[in-house]
Amino acid sequence: MPITVLKVRVSDLQPGMFVSSLDRPWLETPYPIQGFHIRSAEDRLGLQQFCDWVYVDVIKSKINSISKQILSQNEHINQASDAAQIYELTRRSRIPYKKTASREEEIASAQSHYTEVETTYQTLLHDAEHDRQISLPVLKSAIEPMVESIVRNPDAYIWLTHLKSLDSYSYHHALSCSVWAVAFGRHLGLPVSQLNSLATGCFLFDIGKTKLPRDLLNSTRRLTSDEFETVKQHVLFGLDLIKQTSGVEKLVLEMIRTHHERHNGSGYPLGLTGNQIPLFGRIAGIVDAYDAITSYRPYCKPIPAYEAVENLYQWRGIDFQTELVEQFIQVVGIYPVGSLVQLSDGTVGVVISQNEHFRLRPQVMILLDGDKQLLDEFYEVDLRAGLEDDHADTLTIARGLPPGAYALDQSLYYF
Repeated sequence: MPITVLKVRVSDLQPGMFVSSLDRPWLETPYPIQGFHIRSAEDRLGLQQFCDWVYVDVIKSKINSISKQILSQNEHINQASDAAQIYELTRRSRIPYKKTASREEEIASAQSHYTEVETTYQTLLHDAEHDRQISLPVLKSAIEPMVESIVRNPDAYIWLTHLKSLDSYSYHHALSCSVWAVAFGRHLGLPVSQLNSLATGCFLFDIGKTKLPRDLLNSTRRLTSDEFETVKQHVLFGLDLIKQTSGVEKLVLEMIRTHHERHNGSGYPLGLTGNQIPLFGRIAGIVDAYDAITSYRPYCKPIPAYEAVENLYQWRGIDFQTELVEQFIQVVGIYPVGSLVQLSDGTVGVVISQNEHFRLRPQVMILLDGDKQLLDEFYEVDLRAGLEDDHADTLTIARGLPPGAYALDQSLYYF
């Protein structure tokens, strides 16, 4: 098998090499999580302040060949460290998905079946609440077009998940978790069949809450210990409901059973740790937590997406597997689609699309001018522009903003 990624001591790095992974988490360094090219000896010296060795992507490197000396002195592998562990878990060859549709094209397609997904899930909840068997084929027929859309371009459905209503948290949480899980699975290169399983599992992992008292779920105060123990029963209630449904895959059952398990054993219902938690359960736990803290819930307001990413990073190795957290951050970006941001020139906009290899430089729709006045006509900027020419005046994101900053109404820029 040809070498695609090479483990290299920082002192051996050459200009043109593309650094795709580090010997420590990206967020402990000032370097972009999407990787970067070594351009000079100064770059190498700067990197030595943080790392002893790194992983070099041979294909992305801008040099004709890797010297035999470096090949002989450095260990080579076929995947970068953090991703390799995840790929090994899947035991499949990674599928290199590419965006095959523009955001605009895909939003039009996604909106056409968005309502169908919502209606199907509401029916599913109603059936579960009244002890009627869930129609898995109907759910899958609604989910499959969503998965196909995310495979073509994840940005469209991620964009739509920001249309979260205050009175329908259950539905929007299920939809958002499904979208994030499929986008995550796509990033990991999982086959479409497993992406459909991820989506199905996310739509079903909270189905047991239909058996809990509604006033408990809608409580605006902190739950007592006894009340929280009652809420935790939704996992077992969900399993009982789904076991009555024919044709449910093992992967889906695992997601329902383990989406509240935690890496350090602090989760429930079984207190599993580390690799005892199946991969799909670990994915479900991350997307469940991320969407919950960025959503309006009866007892708390959402936090900005960039703060949620920081929280996930702090929870790595404690609640969630470090490698999976870092991979998920690469999916959402530091500033996910739908995030309000202020740029270096003082203008304010919303992130409308990610640049897959430049997560810190997404595409932004500008809504306010430098004086924070609403523009008559919005316009788009690609923060990746000018990078290859090393332009000193290239626009960057100065800071993330909380939802509703400067009294911006999401209806201004979502439709």
